[in-house]
Amino acid sequence: MLKDLTETDDVIVLSISGRLEASDVEQAMGRLDKAFALGGQVHIFVEVLGFQGMPFDAWLSDAGRGLHYLTRLKQFGRVAIVSDQKWLRAASRIESALLPFVRYEVFTPDERDHALAWVKGEASTPRPETLRVLANGDAEIFAFEVNGRITREGVDALHDHLSQALRPGIGLRLLAIIKHYDGFEPAILVDPKYLELKLSLLRGVARYAIVGGPDWIERLIKLWNPLLRLEIRHFGADSEGEARAWLHLVEEPD
Repeated sequence: MLKDLTETDDVIVLSISGRLEASDVEQAMGRLDKAFALGGQVHIFVEVLGFQGMPFDAWLSDAGRGLHYLTRLKQFGRVAIVSDQKWLRAASRIESALLPFVRYEVFTPDERDHALAWVKGEASTPRPETLRVLANGDAEIFAFEVNGRITREGVDALHDHLSQALRPGIGLRLLAIIKHYDGFEPAILVDPKYLELKLSLLRGVARYAIVGGPDWIERLIKLWNPLLRLEIRHFGADSEGEARAWLHLVEEPD
């Protein structure tokens, strides 16, 4: 079933639930055609909850009409897909990778409100800030919080803050507090700034404490420690005080 919740021609808002019929596909495509005919950018929000598939005629209509929009890529603005099904989010991410000129983001239902605000232009970033530098009143420790999916924008911002905090000859004491970890954008792996951030850690950090996060983080740290000049230690989610105490024991490099 399709619900068209669109209020303005340049921001299309659609909600899909249950089984999608050919008539639903035609309705959605008609809405897109009307928006693109105006000649400006079109921003799209699609929420898919409890999806139960669609008949072959609906799939054929979707595939056939979808090819037509490849000629309209420059008119696509912000695109958000919200779904409660992992396979659909994964498929949407693959589709987004195939459309390099389109700002296409995928969200879970708990991110819906921010995703819609982003599509409407009411939020400047597709997701709330997930890498946040903490003003903790401790001048000797650089602390930041991870809460959600790590994005390129978040890494860039953290890199800028960290660059300002590094001092020649003084080993930085770094504290990461992980409230919630939801993976990272694959593009980060080849982002030069992300590589520079890692190199900055190697050059300028004396000790690095990580509080909370998935269990595999501790296993990864044990693997990394023999290979790195800095000391890294993992602490439980309720052990921030212990982590700070350990960081304060660091000795400044000669």
